[in-house]
Amino acid sequence: MSGGNALTLPAQRHIVRIETGDNRPPTWLVAIQHGGVEGRGLVLYRSEDALRTVRRVGDIQPNAAHADRAELLAVGQDVALVYSYEGPQLAASSQHDVYFQWWRYQPGANTWAPEPAVRVFDAAASTGYSRALLARDSNGRLWVQAFRLERDGGSTAVVSVSVDGGLRFGSEQVLDTVRRRGGGRLLSVGTQLVFLYGMHDGWEPARMRIRSDADPVGAWGAVRQAFSDGVYHGAALSAVADGRGGMHLVYKDEAEKLYYRRFDGSGFGSRVLVESSSDWATQPAITRMGDTLYVFYNRVRTLNTNYELRMRTVGENGDLGDAVTLDGDATFKGYLNAVDVLPAGSSEVPCLYGDAVDANSRGTVSRVSLVLSNEPPPGPEPEPEPEPEPGTMGLDLVRSNATHELLAVDGAGTVYALLAGGPRSRLMASTDGGVTFSARGQGGGNLWTLVAMEPGVLLAVASDSGVYFLQRSTDGGMTWGNKVRLGSFRAHGPRSFARWGGTWFFLETQTATSSAVPLRLWASTDGGATWSVRSTLTEHRQGYAVAVEPGTGALWASLGSNAAQAAVLRSVDGGATWTSLLRGYGANAVAGVVHSSGAFLFGQSTLFMPEQPKLQTLSPAGALSTLMSLPGPASSLAPVPGGGWVMGTAWSGEGDVHAAGDVSARLFLSADGVSWQEVRRYERMPGADLARADVWGALPSGELVVRVEDANGFGSAGVGFQVLRVRR
Repeated sequence: MSGGNALTLPAQRHIVRIETGDNRPPTWLVAIQHGGVEGRGLVLYRSEDALRTVRRVGDIQPNAAHADRAELLAVGQDVALVYSYEGPQLAASSQHDVYFQWWRYQPGANTWAPEPAVRVFDAAASTGYSRALLARDSNGRLWVQAFRLERDGGSTAVVSVSVDGGLRFGSEQVLDTVRRRGGGRLLSVGTQLVFLYGMHDGWEPARMRIRSDADPVGAWGAVRQAFSDGVYHGAALSAVADGRGGMHLVYKDEAEKLYYRRFDGSGFGSRVLVESSSDWATQPAITRMGDTLYVFYNRVRTLNTNYELRMRTVGENGDLGDAVTLDGDATFKGYLNAVDVLPAGSSEVPCLYGDAVDANSRGTVSRVSLVLSNEPPPGPEPEPEPEPEPGTMGLDLVRSNATHELLAVDGAGTVYALLAGGPRSRLMASTDGGVTFSARGQGGGNLWTLVAMEPGVLLAVASDSGVYFLQRSTDGGMTWGNKVRLGSFRAHGPRSFARWGGTWFFLETQTATSSAVPLRLWASTDGGATWSVRSTLTEHRQGYAVAVEPGTGALWASLGSNAAQAAVLRSVDGGATWTSLLRGYGANAVAGVVHSSGAFLFGQSTLFMPEQPKLQTLSPAGALSTLMSLPGPASSLAPVPGGGWVMGTAWSGEGDVHAAGDVSARLFLSADGVSWQEVRRYERMPGADLARADVWGALPSGELVVRVEDANGFGSAGVGFQVLRVRR
């Protein structure tokens, strides 16, 4: 899945356990939001070995661009569920509806099949619903609660009830309003419904409302204080009915510490400290077996990167057992989830959690278990993992960095960067693959684009007092010289440079005017010591990229940006003269490479329909072919060490080519440049106008180094990089 917090919302029940009879082992069903990894959204999985292995049942909500989470409820052998949006940020959206759905058990096939989903709450463009919860009272009525976002940023807790088994739901009942984003837990306990709730960053007491199942459906008790300390985000909690008309509750307070309380049917008792370490990511997940409560939680050791997965028991009298560490590996362990109740005599108590290298990275849903007996668990032996399809590739995260802005990687593996949000004149370098950095030098002006010519030999486009210049360093950025004044012109990025034999080429760009201006193609035959102008192109606004055709040395150039200025050109005389092979708005291509076939492989960087961005090839004779549509404007194309290609697509706040709700940049991989698959996704940070993730180099080990701009989880500056290992 896309991150360590894939199992959010903690308060929701993502896992149920069902006995299907006929001497079969019990089936565990779990709903997981993949966040777009491998193109998947919200998926229902099943397991017959207590979550050791799972297999797909079906998609609950396949739209990976809308991050829905589900709350599951077992009703006999059927599963009732609701799903709704949940994410770090919440904004008004007509897509933020709440749906109820039955997944009915099919005895003959021993599987579950969905019935049509029923919309419970219908969002308008100015509002939206999130954090839907589901309860079934002692009379069999189904209750759905959610929070409605208001124009002032507050949230209204609403509830709707179905008296006909989920075919129809009644009108909204308003339970209360909080000043910020809300969260809570709706739970059926004996013959009562209890609604416990709070809000983000409120530092207010937790509130509650209770209703009796014997009362009319519109009758609720008054709003009252549940306990004096608030619940972090209103939703950092796990609750389960105690089987006696009350509930067990483990929650994180506003000081980010974990506590236990018991509700006895009328009110909550005093709190008991479970974990004193404070951290934003700490969450509980609880399972009840008889009168014993098993409390799983993640405990911070190093912020965002190193957590333990622990367990404590709560006995019948509220006594707290000693902490047991179930997973002490140095990884980020995100939001947890566990089944609510297990039958007495169960041999183990499992818990799922998100496991990732750090809080901002793609990870896996992982499992721990407290073993209560030495008997082997029921169920079949795990099936072997299927062999990957021939030609498929993937990218696995090695490390992520949100403290440095990547500039370049040289052939020896030195990573050059700037401190995120720091001075652009201070070059930093890492010789251990981006783990640690040290200062190289200053005095080279504000660095914008850096290219490694050879190990230790760098080209840079820098600025001083608003004037750009091209410069060279022969000592790894300690000192700079050989300056060439460019005036108001600069490099668009690393792909503004290309090399053929002993000649380096540089295609400049400008952003000062929307009009076409003369753009120069520069050439150097002495390793960047001196430069001369090979040609001047007068019909374009921006120079995007220059690439060399293997074997022939022909040059390709892409330029933009409106329909009259955009073009793809080719030169067979080292850039002295050019032939236009493609013109018009569709010729916009920020990045392109020359395929081994000799064709120019490029992704369109278009932002406005009807020109949906596409990946295309253009032959030297001018034949244009389309390989695939893209979710956003292409931002990079690069070869992969050992064979293959990697492409980045950006998210832009301009234009209309993105699917509704899509806010992510992406990386795609291909073994042959023809068949591509999405392998990673980066959600834009709040307020960003453009988010990108582009491969800007490779380490000698073959690992790719990806520059990330304005992506969520990369600090307040929104920049950083990742090192990714190519999986074949």
